Amino acid sequence: MRKKGMIRYVSVMAVIASLTGCANMAVTGAQAVYNRHSIEKDFKDQHITMQAFKALKINDKRFKNSHIAIATFNQEVLLAGQVPEPWQAKEAQTIVSSIPDIKHVYNLLEVAGPSSTIKKMSDSWITAKVKAKIIASDDVDATKVKVVTENGTVYLMGVLPKEEADEAVKLASFTDGVERVVKVFSYVKIYKEHG
Repeated sequence: MRKKGMIRYVSVMAVIASLTGCANMAVTGAQAVYNRHSIEKDFKDQHITMQAFKALKINDKRFKNSHIAIATFNQEVLLAGQVPEPWQAKEAQTIVSSIPDIKHVYNLLEVAGPSSTIKKMSDSWITAKVKAKIIASDDVDATKVKVVTENGTVYLMGVLPKEEADEAVKLASFTDGVERVVKVFSYVKIYKEHG
């Protein structure tokens, strides 16, 4: 019976993860229709992420015992996860920093063994819950926020007014399973015309 329960749990997690991707794609797709510049930025971010992934996980065997999550938003790269040795964290940043078009690399890698499969599943579930809260919120533009969870820590990336960023942090902080929230935001100021 335990095996059936685990299979059911894994199946539910897979469905939720795929639905979260669909919801995020729908929101991003709707925005993309109206903002060509955003599409170009998204492609550039995806290209940077793919280059970083290739450099660290495919071309460089020194990182094979590491678990490195790579996220890019507005040409800023987040490196989160675990590496066995301190030099690997520094080397990962050096390698990724050499990729063209990167504005900044946030190296938040921890020196530790890779997280377990159960922990990775829990992190995916936390990410799904935080994304759902942000999408449902009227106070945060979900298309301007990227959510990454590693080892119970939620990393929020994006370009937002400070009030929206604070609301996103609040939503993430009050999500079950979140141990801490790390902000990796760039702030924009919105001025309203008086007249």
